[in-house]
Amino acid sequence: MLYNEEPTAPSADGFYGRRIAVTGATGMLGSHLVAELLRAGYDDITLPVRNASRIAATEATLRRLGVHAPQGALKVIETPLTDPDLLAEKLPGIDTVFNCAARIMSDDMTAAQLIDNNVAIARSVTRWCLATGVRKLIHVSSISALGNPPAPDLPVTERCEPESVTDYAAYGQSKYYSEQEVWQGAATGLPTIVLLPGVILGEGDATGNNSAALIPAISCGQPFYTDGLMSYVDVRDVAKAMVLLDAAPQAPGERFILSAGDMSYRELITLGARAAHRPRPFIRIGKGAVDFAYACMQAAIALRLVRDRGVTRENLGSVLRTTRYDGSKITRYCDFAYTPLPETVERVVTAYRNKKGREA
Repeated sequence: MLYNEEPTAPSADGFYGRRIAVTGATGMLGSHLVAELLRAGYDDITLPVRNASRIAATEATLRRLGVHAPQGALKVIETPLTDPDLLAEKLPGIDTVFNCAARIMSDDMTAAQLIDNNVAIARSVTRWCLATGVRKLIHVSSISALGNPPAPDLPVTERCEPESVTDYAAYGQSKYYSEQEVWQGAATGLPTIVLLPGVILGEGDATGNNSAALIPAISCGQPFYTDGLMSYVDVRDVAKAMVLLDAAPQAPGERFILSAGDMSYRELITLGARAAHRPRPFIRIGKGAVDFAYACMQAAIALRLVRDRGVTRENLGSVLRTTRYDGSKITRYCDFAYTPLPETVERVVTAYRNKKGREA
């Protein structure tokens, strides 16, 4: 992949009036991206989805954000994302593809199936882009696909490659291997931009298998915490970054970590509890408790009490890690600023509690 040292300011020339496709448009990030594209003035957006009925989730996001889609601006096409020939047949002439599609571990698939599914989507989307002459692919990966920094006191940057991903959780492996598929396409001439967001915080389906499910956990006033760090970013910032990078002339060939900051689990749970008017965490847990939890989980899997969801010891132990991530690169390519994490946490927790109150 390419690493440009002296990026120039993005130009909006040719930014509008192009044909756009968004995969994963029914998910939390994808639906916020559709809203951001409409705000930016795009009026020809195609949404390939596996199940057209799920587009209701996208429409709900647009209503909540107060974004109106002009007549004919959104075109929904029901199609599997793992068949490049079918994608090419149903979606010719696309200028930019925003690939947000990926499954997160759920009870209806094994770890191997998750990896195979996400890699198949990335491979299919890349081949579709190459076959139909797509001008640009913007692919969403994850910081979980990155390696460790060269020294413990340094942050992870876009250049940090893992020595091996065999101990990574299934989702991290799927993101790493998916990214390799995308870069193979880039090597054959497909202009490609890869985003590596931290844990995405935003309003979404809190009952699903995505990062929105984190919100109930930090809203209930749980007493336990660790001193480990995790990198977070607002879903609205990720969507905005994708639209801005589409207009940045020197962004193709680059990776961008998206991180508004590294926050300890104690800080995160405290912010959530404060927004929900719940007690703050006060019981610190360490490696012994995490090891015990992993042993219990493995025993439950062996007894077939729970399904093996591909969680490794390293993955569970990540709640103790103090790795930091550098998300500043994007600010050198376009006019971009992150939403402060306390503001994001307060907004999403308040939205979740208000929704629960309406449903009660």
